Amino acid sequence: MVVILKDAKEEAKAMRLGLMSGDLIPAQELGPLGFEAVQVFFASGTQDEKDDPTTEAIDEILNAGGMALAAMTLHVDLVGPRGCIPADVDRTIRCVEKTAALDGRFGANEKPILVWHPSGYPADPEVDDGAVFGGLCEALRPICDSAAQLGVDLAVEITRAGSVGSAESFLRIKDRVGSPALKVCMDAANFTPDRTPLERAVRMLGPDTVIAHGKDAAFADNGEVADYGPTGSGKLDYPTYIRCLVEYARPPYFVLEYYRSRQDLLTARDIVRQAP
Repeated sequence: MVVILKDAKEEAKAMRLGLMSGDLIPAQELGPLGFEAVQVFFASGTQDEKDDPTTEAIDEILNAGGMALAAMTLHVDLVGPRGCIPADVDRTIRCVEKTAALDGRFGANEKPILVWHPSGYPADPEVDDGAVFGGLCEALRPICDSAAQLGVDLAVEITRAGSVGSAESFLRIKDRVGSPALKVCMDAANFTPDRTPLERAVRMLGPDTVIAHGKDAAFADNGEVADYGPTGSGKLDYPTYIRCLVEYARPPYFVLEYYRSRQDLLTARDIVRQAP
């Protein structure tokens, strides 16, 4: 038993720590503090692409701290109350192309990664749920075709508030889309344990998980999420989360988020490091 726990800790060390790009921690301190990668964001939605970071800006972020690029990220809907949003599809394909152009910066990742974060489930009272699902699959097919051709992994960040809200819903979409480029960004605080139980979620999605996030969630009395915060501030079972990632997924990078201070970040780092 002791040997198994020791081995698990050694494997966890191989799951390198990352964080979101920003200036909370001086770049020259990131390496000594144990961080090896940063995640960078494209402008949300279909905003003017002039707001996207340039290759030069991304290189400046990476080179300042000697960091790898854990992933690029895009927040966009892809679907509305009546189905696919073509402008969002076009925008996402362009971001796939931009991500592919950054190849060589993604460190231990097998391929460049674009994390797609659904912005939210359509809230229209006349929403057609069947059209939402069908439109989502329609949207993802050409995006995944482009990703597969360019050697990019499109990692869906499952979230209870979005159009992909559980492990089961991802697998249903994966079966319909049928692309090897469609992967998972595992962020357990986003949908466990209320949408899918924690260990089952990581086990089900482990083969498709290419990157993982770390934050926390607190719940209201009615079972809904009251707030998200840094690792250690909520109810997520981190020893189980890390153990399951090591056992079922082993993504190269575990990226911390939702920290609001230096101490938040260092506390989150230590919780992940100390998990059995």
